[in-house]
Amino acid sequence: MGNAMSGHSNTSRTTSTAAVSGAGGVVVNREGKVLVLGHSDGAWVFPKGHVEEGETSQAAALREVAEEAGVLAEVLPGSASWTTRYRNPRGVPREITWFACVTDAKTVNLTERVFPRGGFYEPEQAFELLTHDSDKDLLQSVLEAVGRQMRSRP
Repeated sequence: MGNAMSGHSNTSRTTSTAAVSGAGGVVVNREGKVLVLGHSDGAWVFPKGHVEEGETSQAAALREVAEEAGVLAEVLPGSASWTTRYRNPRGVPREITWFACVTDAKTVNLTERVFPRGGFYEPEQAFELLTHDSDKDLLQSVLEAVGRQMRSRP
């Protein structure tokens, strides 16, 4: 695959092909509703962001959920992680590690201008809201994992 980036860059990276890693959480609350955020560009997405130096992907995912949605969550014990890859609007390749997360929260506390809308939605509505097919596929996988975990609990 060829390099889709332009000949100039605002970053100090020496290679344009290395993906920038990130982490995110697909959060389901105890009512079975899914956390989805409405970005200022019109896209509906899950919370995600960069992994800080010295931070694990799991810790980054939970931090991003807290920062972007004001929701305290935990990674579903024993669940897998998922990876998605894409190029952001600036042409930078991204590789995001996703975690299935659970929370007791029923509402969000949006404080970032980039996410003026969001909340917990029934899975069917979350599927309709999500902009990217890869996020819809991810949601399907996470809901299956959460369902298995919940059924196996005493």
